[in-house]
Amino acid sequence: MARVLIIDDDPSFGQRAVRCLEKAGMRARFHEGPFGSLHAVRETGCEIVLVDVDMPRLDGGLLVKMIRDAYGLGQTRIMLVGDRSDVELADLAVSVGAHGYASKSVTDAELAGRVAGLALRRPSRRPTPAMG
Repeated sequence: MARVLIIDDDPSFGQRAVRCLEKAGMRARFHEGPFGSLHAVRETGCEIVLVDVDMPRLDGGLLVKMIRDAYGLGQTRIMLVGDRSDVELADLAVSVGAHGYASKSVTDAELAGRVAGLALRRPSRRPTPAMG
């Protein structure tokens, strides 16, 4: 069972993602906002972190770098989420070394499918191209 942490400043998306992922058989936890998220990653022992790319005061790209520097990418896979187009999110995912992306407008089933796809991947030290 995959352990997933959602880091977002939007509680409605965070709660929706938790419900959706738990319904798909994963353990999910929501952390509101970017501050304290490194502690939340450590505390939850999560395998996958969904990071909102458009949080105020600390953008998602910088947060991905902080997670990567603190924990590496060997065991923790990172998926970017945001209110952007797939093209923008895919480009950003590649540029910051995230493992995948999903627009916040995807259906619950598609979000769960993308996260489940990351859970099935063998962890690696280097990021792979973003999935679409």
